Amino acid sequence: MKKLNALLFNQGGKCFYCDAILDMNEATLDHVIPQSKGGKNDLDNLVVCCKYANHAFRDYSPKHKMVVIKELCCLPFVCKKIFPREEEIIESKEVEKPQILHQKEMPDSQAKTIENELQTENKTPDSKEKKTTKPNISIANQLLLKAIAAFEKEGKEGVSSQIKSKMLELNPAFKEADYGFNQFNKFLLHAQEQEVVTLKKHGKGSSYVIKKKS
Repeated sequence: MKKLNALLFNQGGKCFYCDAILDMNEATLDHVIPQSKGGKNDLDNLVVCCKYANHAFRDYSPKHKMVVIKELCCLPFVCKKIFPREEEIIESKEVEKPQILHQKEMPDSQAKTIENELQTENKTPDSKEKKTTKPNISIANQLLLKAIAAFEKEGKEGVSSQIKSKMLELNPAFKEADYGFNQFNKFLLHAQEQEVVTLKKHGKGSSYVIKKKS
């Protein structure tokens, strides 16, 4: 705890990787070189980051960490989307509403008015319901291009399953569902529509050979 407090103070109360302000409940020590790879447990090998990033890094080497950090932690708000906090959002789904339990005790006109108000509130599209927003698709497209570049560097063509595996290697938190696609191929087809990549059928299955849009 003393090490954590000292390092967090030296880091200005911020995550070492993304500069997000850290709450003490989220702060944790991260070994830059994992202990499983010979890293020491001294201050020169320790930084403070959020526990969600630490968990995602597992026992990655510094080089592998930097790939993830460069992709995900460039901005605090991106980091928080990729490493979501376990914040308890207390939203009362049952908003205090007038109860029509004793309609007999009030005039019929008043009971009818209250009933109409409740029905109107339940139909209001932007009432108290939580709205969800999709992450920026450009982040996923950049990750896709990096995966393709990794294959091109080796002089190979990447097909759908291989490209997805490489994307997960670069960013273990990637999920096409986060961007509104229930299949990886639909994510690829969308990327082709945006002229990010070109797709060519691979064999008789549903796989594609994926290349950068020239």
